[in-house]
Amino acid sequence: MSPEQQVLLEFCAPPAGVIVVNDRVCIRTEGGRRVVLVHGVIVAHYDINDRAAEEYAMLTLYGSGYADQNEIARAFVCSTRSIRRYEQRFEARGLPALGRTPGRPSEIAAKKTDGRDRTILRMKERGFSNRGIAQRLGLVENSVRKRLRRLGWKPQPEACLPFPGKTDDAAPPVTVALSDEVVESSGTPCRNLRKRSSA
Repeated sequence: MSPEQQVLLEFCAPPAGVIVVNDRVCIRTEGGRRVVLVHGVIVAHYDINDRAAEEYAMLTLYGSGYADQNEIARAFVCSTRSIRRYEQRFEARGLPALGRTPGRPSEIAAKKTDGRDRTILRMKERGFSNRGIAQRLGLVENSVRKRLRRLGWKPQPEACLPFPGKTDDAAPPVTVALSDEVVESSGTPCRNLRKRSSA
């Protein structure tokens, strides 16, 4: 290998303040601000002291498939267990649950979780889609789907309209006169519409 080829294959170290998560994602910190980029596009921008925003950025990267838990944990200097805990909190109580202080959640938070579950079930029974519920409650659609599965929700069977089934003995056609037109019907939608013949 010639010296010129060796130079071409050397990779430049990232500039100061830039962490490369993988070949798609990098994190840049400057001053007190942090930017998360995917393929050069900003997906998160927040103050480094904003724990909720940082946890949400981690979940966004993981939930979208841009990085796995090990890559995210290495880049954000945390454990994969912490990421799973953030995901559980987010699924249970949405954005307000992120960035909270360590420790056991209060009884008020637990009651809110039960209330949110009831709200999701009520909205689902009223015919809302998972995406519609997620948008109204500030959740991710995948989170709504997981919660419904955990709560044991099953879609209701579609109601069948009381139309008679097809039988071998077809009903005789019925002729109905409507002003200047004649409609023939045999219990199915109109098939034939013609002008009444003049007598």
